[in-house]
Amino acid sequence: MQAFRVLLENVPAHSGTYRAILQEMTERVNTAPVRITYKEEDQNGYHVFFFQSWCEEEYDAQTIDWARAFVALSLAEWIMQVKEPEIIEEMAEDLLQSEQLEEEWAEILPYIQRMCQEHEPAGTELFTATTRKANVYRKAFTYLEYERTVNVLGFVRFRLQDHWNELFELVEAGIDEYLEDKQYQEFVELLRYFIAVQETKQEVVHVVPSVDKPFHLYDKKGDRLWLDQLDSVLSMEEQNCRDEDYLVSALVTLAPESIVLHMATERPGLTQTIRSIFDSRLSTCQSCPLCLADRRVLDLHNPSKL
Repeated sequence: MQAFRVLLENVPAHSGTYRAILQEMTERVNTAPVRITYKEEDQNGYHVFFFQSWCEEEYDAQTIDWARAFVALSLAEWIMQVKEPEIIEEMAEDLLQSEQLEEEWAEILPYIQRMCQEHEPAGTELFTATTRKANVYRKAFTYLEYERTVNVLGFVRFRLQDHWNELFELVEAGIDEYLEDKQYQEFVELLRYFIAVQETKQEVVHVVPSVDKPFHLYDKKGDRLWLDQLDSVLSMEEQNCRDEDYLVSALVTLAPESIVLHMATERPGLTQTIRSIFDSRLSTCQSCPLCLADRRVLDLHNPSKL
């Protein structure tokens, strides 16, 4: 027979969540031939869960650790459901006070949650929710190899310092992403206002992707629009990552009554950016001869007509 004790703070919501986790695990996890039972009682200011297990057969190399794994997994689930949200909010509160952003907590929280919950892209090592849970499980499983009693509050404080340090970086990243989006939205609103009061300079501007430069611009007759200063910037290879910013600058300069973005399906992000600024002035095209042929303007000095 094996026995473990889990000591939680005597907070009904905490013990209630842990009990629900145990009930779900009992229904979902088949531990046969090992049987695991538990009972609860209040003891010295703690709510204690007593676990006992026995094997219907002789323990072997696998079944000997099933009870320990069961308890470790239940702790990892509880820490992720209860302590992580509490500690995230504590971390964020300190950071928001320093940035004077306390009143924007409701808007910031989804950014932090998305940063903490998003899936790990291939080829990266993000500290995702699944990774964090696995790390907590391993630490709990190792701890229970030598200790049959775990004070969860002490375990969280002293055994998971690396976990909380890495989580702090995610909280910071979530706040930074919120601030970047906020600045972007403020910039978009400024551009929208500027465009609304600006006199129209072109009836139509066609935006066409190109191979020699990110984009070529044409007027309603199909003649190339030349912006020397802008073209010199777009030709700089080191600026390629910011082509869309310069395109927006060009469109603001040209102040068109309407914009036609060709081969728009290839650049959904660009479409969204231009629409957020120019709204109903933007239309997309994917049915003209250029779009259907999926061609590019190849000759910089003698560009094709639309």
